[in-house]
Amino acid sequence: MAIDRRRFIQVSGIITALWGLPRAVLAGNRHPALLCNDCGFGSKKDNCVKCGKWVGSSKIMGYIGDCCGFGSKKENCVKCGKWVGSTRIHGKLCNDCGFGSKKDNCVICGKWLG
Repeated sequence: MAIDRRRFIQVSGIITALWGLPRAVLAGNRHPALLCNDCGFGSKKDNCVKCGKWVGSSKIMGYIGDCCGFGSKKENCVKCGKWVGSTRIHGKLCNDCGFGSKKDNCVICGKWLG
């Protein structure tokens, strides 16, 4: 069975684009933890989204799962629950909250993201 050149390039491009992404991102059960303008203004964006301590140089990205970020909830602030809008400040975890496998848990409810 012969495959035409155009179809082969389309399929290989999709596979190449998805190759470097983690499996959890491809599954769609992980969304970045976002902060609104009030909770992420100034030096507040350098604080941990779970405990509030200063992040320092660790800067481990925080994520929420489908349990807390289903539908339009993923566009809400993880601290206060307000709509984020166009600010898109990513929430980070400190060394204590993001150590080991804790970085693979939802920031809000603590369930494993897989």
